[in-house]
Amino acid sequence: MSDGFAITVVSLLFAVFGIVVGFHLGDEAGARCENTARYATANVVAILAGSLLFMVVWATGYVVLGMFAFGAVAGAVAGLKFGYGESVGPWKFVDRLMTPAARQRDRERARARRAAAKRARTGAAEPELMSVADAREDKQGKSAEGK
Repeated sequence: MSDGFAITVVSLLFAVFGIVVGFHLGDEAGARCENTARYATANVVAILAGSLLFMVVWATGYVVLGMFAFGAVAGAVAGLKFGYGESVGPWKFVDRLMTPAARQRDRERARARRAAAKRARTGAAEPELMSVADAREDKQGKSAEGK
C-alpha cells in the first residue's frame, strides 16, 4: 500500500470529523437565529471562519488537516439549516424538490387560494366548514338525540 492511499484515507476521516464538528456547531448556532437575516449572517460567518481555518492549515503545511476545515464548513452550513428549522434561500428549492409531501401541500394551498379568489369574483357563498345540525335524522324528521 502506498503513502498516497493512506493519506487519502486519513484525509477522508478528517473530512468526516470536520462535518460532524461543523454540524454540531452549526446546529447550535442555527437554533439561536431568530430571523432570516441572522441566519444569513451566521452562514457568512461560518464560511469566512472556515476559509480562515483553511488558510491557516495550508500555511502550516499540514495539508491533510485541510480536509477537516473543508468538512467543518460543509457541516456548519448544513447544521445551520437544520438548527434554524425553516427552509430559506437555495435550501427551500431543495426541500421542495426532495419532499413530495411539501409539493402536495403547496398544490392544495394553491387550489384553495384559487377557489377563494373565484368565490370572491363571483360572489358565491363561503364553503360550510362545520355543520351545527345533527346529520343523523330518522325517517320522521326527528333527530336521534330527541327520541
